[in-house]
Amino acid sequence: MAVITISKEHGAGGRELARGLARSLGYELADKAMIIKVAQQAKVASERVEKFDQEEYSPLSKYLSNLFLANPSLYSVMGFEMPMAGPMPSGSDFFDAEQYLKFTQAVIENLYQKGDVVLVGRGSQYLLASRPGCLHVRVVAPLEHRIKRVMERQGLGEREARERIQRRDRARAAYIRDFYGKDWAQASDYHLVVNTGLLSMEKAVELIGQAVKLI
Repeated sequence: MAVITISKEHGAGGRELARGLARSLGYELADKAMIIKVAQQAKVASERVEKFDQEEYSPLSKYLSNLFLANPSLYSVMGFEMPMAGPMPSGSDFFDAEQYLKFTQAVIENLYQKGDVVLVGRGSQYLLASRPGCLHVRVVAPLEHRIKRVMERQGLGEREARERIQRRDRARAAYIRDFYGKDWAQASDYHLVVNTGLLSMEKAVELIGQAVKLI
């Protein structure tokens, strides 16, 4: 039972590639669904989880959550209720970066144990870096290729597409740096770096499908 992790530049088609892989191999796809799984396990609204998730991640959110924990008096000043000590109670509205990481890693670990899954982002390539049966893939493309793709898929102008790509890539890079202390673009962390500017989506799916048989 194999596990494929996908790290993707925004606009490189990584989500479409992950869907194609899951469909081709008969694997489970874990992407946005991970947010729901984390929220269910943590017993908080999915909006709380999204605040720390890679798509909209901001180091400021992590910093503020740590600041509140280190200075409990700030909760009353800022109008928040003080979280209870110990494990987060059922139905609690409190959720911080450490809780997010703990629950996200637990979900990834559970999916790894099940196997036959495509994991998209959330640092899965680093949490599972040394685990057997894993294929770690980085999906990239030239910036102009990504801009064109985002313009076509999301109906944006060139400037807006460029800004969205830069914003999302910054968020993902910061997420990996803050939670794992890694550079997400480091090619040596992956078995394969797939350039969708040079390969069609069908060929990329075929290539990764063949590679996963070798691990």
